[in-house]
Amino acid sequence: MSAEVRPIEGNVAVPASTHMLRSHGSFQVRRIRPGVALGQPNDPGFGGLGTIDHATLQPGVVVRMHEHCNDEIISYMRAGNMKHTDSAGRSEVISSDRLMVMNAGHGFSHEEETVGNQQIEMLQIFVRPDVAELDPDVQFVDLDASGRENQWRILTGPVGSATPTSVRQAVFLYDAHLSAGSSIDLPLKNGFDRWFYVFAGEATVGGQMLRKYDALMIPDQAVTSVTAVQDLDVVVFLVCRKNKFSRSGTMSG
Repeated sequence: MSAEVRPIEGNVAVPASTHMLRSHGSFQVRRIRPGVALGQPNDPGFGGLGTIDHATLQPGVVVRMHEHCNDEIISYMRAGNMKHTDSAGRSEVISSDRLMVMNAGHGFSHEEETVGNQQIEMLQIFVRPDVAELDPDVQFVDLDASGRENQWRILTGPVGSATPTSVRQAVFLYDAHLSAGSSIDLPLKNGFDRWFYVFAGEATVGGQMLRKYDALMIPDQAVTSVTAVQDLDVVVFLVCRKNKFSRSGTMSG
Protein backbone atom coordinates (compact mmCIF):
# COMPACT_ATOMS: atom_id res chain seq x y z
CA MET A 1 0.00 0.00 0.00
CA SER A 2 0.99 3.64 -0.32
CA ALA A 3 0.88 5.76 2.77
CA GLU A 4 -1.58 8.61 3.16
CA VAL A 5 0.80 10.80 5.08
CA ARG A 6 -0.48 13.01 7.87
CA PRO A 7 2.05 15.85 8.26
CA ILE A 8 3.91 16.27 11.53
CA GLU A 9 3.26 19.72 12.97
CA GLY A 10 6.29 20.60 15.07
CA ASN A 11 7.79 18.02 17.40
CA VAL A 12 5.15 15.50 18.50
CA ALA A 13 5.67 13.54 21.72
CA VAL A 14 5.15 9.78 21.89
CA PRO A 15 5.08 9.30 25.67
CA ALA A 16 5.80 6.04 27.45
CA SER A 17 2.15 5.96 28.55
CA THR A 18 1.22 4.91 24.99
CA HIS A 19 3.20 1.66 25.24
CA MET A 20 1.54 -1.73 25.65
CA LEU A 21 3.20 -3.54 28.56
CA ARG A 22 3.50 -7.31 28.40
CA SER A 23 5.06 -9.55 31.03
CA HIS A 24 5.86 -13.21 30.59
CA GLY A 25 7.67 -13.79 33.88
CA SER A 26 11.36 -13.27 33.16
CA PHE A 27 10.60 -11.77 29.72
CA GLN A 28 9.10 -8.26 29.68
CA VAL A 29 8.18 -6.21 26.63
CA ARG A 30 7.12 -2.62 26.02
CA ARG A 31 5.37 -2.72 22.66
CA ILE A 32 5.62 0.65 20.93
CA ARG A 33 3.50 1.65 17.94
CA PRO A 34 5.59 4.59 16.75
CA GLY A 35 2.88 6.53 14.91
CA VAL A 36 0.14 6.21 17.50
CA ALA A 37 0.26 9.92 18.34
CA LEU A 38 -0.49 10.85 14.72
CA GLY A 39 -4.08 9.69 15.11
CA GLN A 40 -4.09 7.92 11.75
CA PRO A 41 -7.21 5.78 11.31
CA ASN A 42 -6.38 2.07 11.52
CA ASP A 43 -2.61 2.51 11.34
CA PRO A 44 -0.47 3.22 14.42
CA GLY A 45 2.75 2.81 12.44
CA PHE A 46 5.15 5.52 11.30
CA GLY A 47 5.19 4.82 7.58
CA GLY A 48 7.39 1.77 7.05
CA LEU A 49 8.37 1.67 10.74
CA GLY A 50 5.72 -0.69 12.08
CA THR A 51 6.41 -1.79 15.66
CA ILE A 52 9.22 -1.58 18.22
CA ASP A 53 9.58 -3.91 21.20
CA HIS A 54 11.75 -2.61 24.06
CA ALA A 55 12.46 -5.92 25.77
CA THR A 56 14.25 -7.25 28.83
CA LEU A 57 15.09 -10.94 29.19
CA GLN A 58 16.51 -12.52 32.32
CA PRO A 59 19.22 -15.22 32.24
CA GLY A 60 17.85 -18.59 31.24
CA VAL A 61 15.10 -17.34 28.93
CA VAL A 62 14.56 -19.26 25.71
CA VAL A 63 12.09 -18.04 23.09
CA ARG A 64 11.39 -21.22 21.13
CA MET A 65 11.54 -21.49 17.35
CA HIS A 66 8.86 -19.30 15.77
CA GLU A 67 8.15 -17.94 12.31
CA HIS A 68 8.04 -14.40 10.94
CA CYS A 69 6.68 -13.44 7.54
CA ASN A 70 7.03 -10.09 5.76
CA ASP A 71 8.91 -8.41 8.62
CA GLU A 72 12.32 -6.71 8.37
CA ILE A 73 13.61 -7.27 11.92
CA ILE A 74 16.49 -5.31 13.47
CA SER A 75 17.77 -6.79 16.76
CA TYR A 76 19.50 -3.90 18.55
CA MET A 77 21.16 -4.93 21.83
CA ARG A 78 22.45 -2.63 24.54
CA ALA A 79 23.06 -5.18 27.33
CA GLY A 80 23.61 -8.91 27.49
CA ASN A 81 24.22 -11.61 24.90
CA MET A 82 21.66 -13.57 22.92
CA LYS A 83 22.09 -16.71 20.85
CA HIS A 84 20.17 -16.75 17.58
CA THR A 85 19.43 -20.06 15.84
CA ASP A 86 17.42 -20.09 12.62
CA SER A 87 15.70 -22.32 10.09
CA ALA A 88 18.61 -21.90 7.67
CA GLY A 89 20.93 -23.63 10.15
CA ARG A 90 22.81 -20.55 11.34
CA SER A 91 23.69 -20.02 14.99
CA GLU A 92 25.21 -16.71 16.12
CA VAL A 93 25.59 -14.76 19.36
CA ILE A 94 24.53 -11.12 19.11
CA SER A 95 25.32 -8.33 21.56
CA SER A 96 25.86 -4.58 21.72
CA ASP A 97 28.91 -5.22 19.50
CA ARG A 98 27.13 -7.43 16.97
CA LEU A 99 23.97 -6.40 15.13
CA MET A 100 21.51 -8.74 13.44
CA VAL A 101 18.96 -7.92 10.74
CA MET A 102 16.48 -10.59 9.64
CA ASN A 103 14.71 -10.02 6.33
CA ALA A 104 11.90 -12.52 6.91
CA GLY A 105 10.35 -12.36 3.45
CA HIS A 106 7.90 -15.15 2.70
CA GLY A 107 8.93 -17.02 5.85
CA PHE A 108 11.83 -17.33 8.28
CA SER A 109 11.98 -19.07 11.68
CA HIS A 110 14.35 -18.45 14.57
CA GLU A 111 14.94 -19.16 18.25
CA GLU A 112 16.41 -16.77 20.82
CA GLU A 113 18.25 -17.74 24.00
CA THR A 114 19.99 -15.62 26.64
CA VAL A 115 23.69 -16.41 27.07
CA GLY A 116 25.51 -15.93 30.36
CA ASN A 117 24.34 -14.31 33.58
CA GLN A 118 23.59 -10.77 32.39
CA GLN A 119 20.11 -9.43 31.73
CA ILE A 120 19.41 -8.59 28.11
CA GLU A 121 18.00 -5.17 27.24
CA MET A 122 17.28 -4.58 23.58
CA LEU A 123 15.06 -3.16 20.90
CA GLN A 124 13.51 -5.54 18.42
CA ILE A 125 12.43 -3.35 15.54
CA PHE A 126 9.85 -4.52 13.00
CA VAL A 127 10.04 -2.66 9.69
CA ARG A 128 7.42 -3.10 6.97
CA PRO A 129 8.95 -4.19 3.66
CA ASP A 130 7.98 -2.25 0.57
CA VAL A 131 6.39 -5.40 -0.90
CA ALA A 132 5.43 -8.78 0.57
CA GLU A 133 6.65 -12.31 -0.14
CA LEU A 134 10.30 -11.49 -0.82
CA ASP A 135 13.11 -14.02 -0.36
CA PRO A 136 14.29 -14.41 3.26
CA ASP A 137 17.79 -13.43 4.41
CA VAL A 138 19.71 -12.72 7.61
CA GLN A 139 22.63 -10.34 8.17
CA PHE A 140 25.19 -10.03 10.98
CA VAL A 141 27.71 -7.24 11.40
CA ASP A 142 30.29 -6.33 14.04
CA LEU A 143 29.99 -2.83 15.47
CA ASP A 144 32.69 -0.44 16.70
CA ALA A 145 31.57 1.05 20.02
CA SER A 146 33.73 4.14 19.51
CA GLY A 147 31.64 5.02 16.47
CA ARG A 148 28.71 6.10 18.66
CA GLU A 149 30.56 8.21 21.24
CA ASN A 150 29.10 11.72 21.00
CA GLN A 151 28.31 11.16 17.34
CA TRP A 152 25.79 9.32 15.20
CA ARG A 153 26.59 5.80 14.10
CA ILE A 154 24.69 4.48 11.08
CA LEU A 155 23.38 0.93 11.57
CA THR A 156 21.02 0.17 8.71
CA GLY A 157 19.41 1.71 5.66
CA PRO A 158 17.53 0.84 2.47
CA VAL A 159 18.90 -1.82 0.14
CA GLY A 160 21.56 -0.21 -2.03
CA SER A 161 22.60 2.42 0.52
CA ALA A 162 26.12 2.54 1.96
CA THR A 163 25.11 1.15 5.36
CA PRO A 164 26.41 -1.86 7.34
CA THR A 165 23.08 -3.69 7.00
CA SER A 166 19.97 -3.16 4.92
CA VAL A 167 16.19 -3.37 5.03
CA ARG A 168 13.75 -3.44 2.15
CA GLN A 169 12.19 -0.13 3.07
CA ALA A 170 13.09 3.58 3.02
CA VAL A 171 14.27 3.59 6.64
CA PHE A 172 17.63 4.56 8.15
CA LEU A 173 18.61 3.79 11.76
CA TYR A 174 21.29 5.60 13.77
CA ASP A 175 22.38 5.37 17.40
CA ALA A 176 24.55 7.48 19.71
CA HIS A 177 25.88 7.62 23.25
CA LEU A 178 26.15 11.19 24.54
CA SER A 179 28.05 12.09 27.68
CA ALA A 180 26.28 14.41 30.12
CA GLY A 181 26.29 18.01 28.90
CA SER A 182 27.12 17.22 25.28
CA SER A 183 24.91 18.18 22.33
CA ILE A 184 24.44 16.91 18.80
CA ASP A 185 22.16 17.75 15.87
CA LEU A 186 19.80 15.05 14.64
CA PRO A 187 20.56 13.59 11.20
CA LEU A 188 18.52 15.28 8.49
CA LYS A 189 17.48 14.00 5.07
CA ASN A 190 14.99 15.63 2.72
CA GLY A 191 11.70 13.73 2.66
CA PHE A 192 12.54 11.61 5.71
CA ASP A 193 10.74 12.38 8.97
CA ARG A 194 12.53 11.46 12.19
CA TRP A 195 11.45 9.21 15.06
CA PHE A 196 13.74 9.80 18.06
CA TYR A 197 13.81 7.48 21.10
CA VAL A 198 15.53 7.60 24.48
CA PHE A 199 16.83 4.14 25.33
CA ALA A 200 18.45 5.30 28.59
CA GLY A 201 19.18 8.61 30.33
CA GLU A 202 17.64 12.07 30.03
CA ALA A 203 17.76 14.63 27.22
CA THR A 204 16.35 17.92 26.09
CA VAL A 205 15.23 18.20 22.47
CA GLY A 206 13.86 21.49 21.22
CA GLY A 207 13.14 22.57 24.79
CA GLN A 208 11.34 19.32 25.69
CA MET A 209 12.61 17.07 28.47
CA LEU A 210 12.73 13.40 27.51
CA ARG A 211 13.44 10.44 29.75
CA LYS A 212 13.91 6.73 29.20
CA TYR A 213 11.16 5.29 26.96
CA ASP A 214 10.09 8.73 25.63
CA ALA A 215 10.05 9.48 21.91
CA LEU A 216 9.54 12.40 19.55
CA MET A 217 8.32 12.58 15.97
CA ILE A 218 10.16 15.36 14.14
CA PRO A 219 9.49 16.63 10.60
CA ASP A 220 12.12 16.19 7.92
CA GLN A 221 13.34 19.78 7.53
CA ALA A 222 13.53 20.81 11.19
CA VAL A 223 17.10 21.38 12.39
CA THR A 224 16.97 19.86 15.87
CA SER A 225 19.60 19.53 18.59
CA VAL A 226 19.77 16.91 21.35
CA THR A 227 21.44 17.75 24.67
CA ALA A 228 22.27 15.07 27.21
CA VAL A 229 21.13 16.03 30.72
CA GLN A 230 22.83 12.85 31.93
CA ASP A 231 24.68 10.12 30.07
CA LEU A 232 22.38 9.19 27.22
CA ASP A 233 21.72 6.28 24.85
CA VAL A 234 19.46 7.21 21.94
CA VAL A 235 18.36 5.98 18.54
CA VAL A 236 16.79 7.86 15.66
CA PHE A 237 14.98 6.53 12.61
CA LEU A 238 14.76 8.49 9.36
CA VAL A 239 11.63 7.31 7.54
CA CYS A 240 10.26 8.28 4.13
CA ARG A 241 6.63 7.93 5.15
CA LYS A 242 5.44 8.38 1.54
CA ASN A 243 7.15 5.18 0.46
CA LYS A 244 4.89 2.19 -0.18
CA PHE A 245 4.84 -0.63 2.39
CA SER A 246 3.22 -3.97 3.04
CA ARG A 247 1.08 -4.46 6.15
CA SER A 248 1.08 -8.25 5.91
CA GLY A 249 3.95 -8.68 8.39
CA THR A 250 3.64 -10.97 11.41
CA MET A 251 4.63 -8.12 13.73
CA SER A 252 5.23 -5.02 11.61
CA GLY A 253 1.77 -4.79 10.05
